[in-house]
Amino acid sequence: MKWLLGTFANRYHRFRKVNGKLFQGRFKSLIVEEDAYLGSLLHYVHLNPVRAGICDVAGLGGYRWSSYWYLRHPKSRPGFLDPTGALWHAGKLADTPAGHRGYASYLHWLAADAGAQKEMAFEKMCRGWALGSREFKKELLKSEGLLKDGDFEALRMEGRDLVEVNKLLWEELLERGFRAAGQTEARARAQKKSEQWKIWIAAEIKRRTNAPNAWIAQRLHMGVPHAVTIHVRAFESEQNKQSEAHEKFIERFDSAEKLLTLLSQVNQPFAASPTSMIR
Repeated sequence: MKWLLGTFANRYHRFRKVNGKLFQGRFKSLIVEEDAYLGSLLHYVHLNPVRAGICDVAGLGGYRWSSYWYLRHPKSRPGFLDPTGALWHAGKLADTPAGHRGYASYLHWLAADAGAQKEMAFEKMCRGWALGSREFKKELLKSEGLLKDGDFEALRMEGRDLVEVNKLLWEELLERGFRAAGQTEARARAQKKSEQWKIWIAAEIKRRTNAPNAWIAQRLHMGVPHAVTIHVRAFESEQNKQSEAHEKFIERFDSAEKLLTLLSQVNQPFAASPTSMIR
């Protein structure tokens, strides 16, 4: 079966010119930043039967296989399910019959307003690995075991998710480099392209990740992309590259938040909360 499924998947990918897993579960789970995105996600989930053509908005109250039904029937809610966040994010509605009616009106409006759905990022609800700000996602990388064995080369993701997480990791190392060098991006913009501390940061990013020269050159303001390779190779070939100043930079770089150590200690697969499951 493994050979059969693998062969079929490979041929399907070649024929369709696509990538990623072909056989996977029916459900998508996301880690959600509560304040910014949880309300939008709950509204999205409650409107899923409408998008699927199973019922209209007026019929949602009678659709048994949705958390919206439990919102309308508080006594039947299981202990693990609390859908009342949807009420709060729809105008601080109370968990009362009047609040439920207000939320039904809110869903009627939302289902008909494409602009509001776009503003709530409905199109992103079925993609990605997390919903939230950049800082929220960077914190997840440190706490949720999204890397295998704490290794930057072995992410638990593919495709667009992999691209996004890679960029977050590059950003994290860049910020660590700025802190270790006692510099900022504003200073990088103002100083010469071949500044020594810029080369130190570029060398560490290239050593630890697959960040392209174009990205490094742009963020460190080092000029054209191939200049990164030229400066880093020249630095690494120097006999005195382990100067006292460089050694202090590396010491500060490695001690800044201890990201790699933390990731290797927290190597647990992530899971979404019950309220973040898209059904």
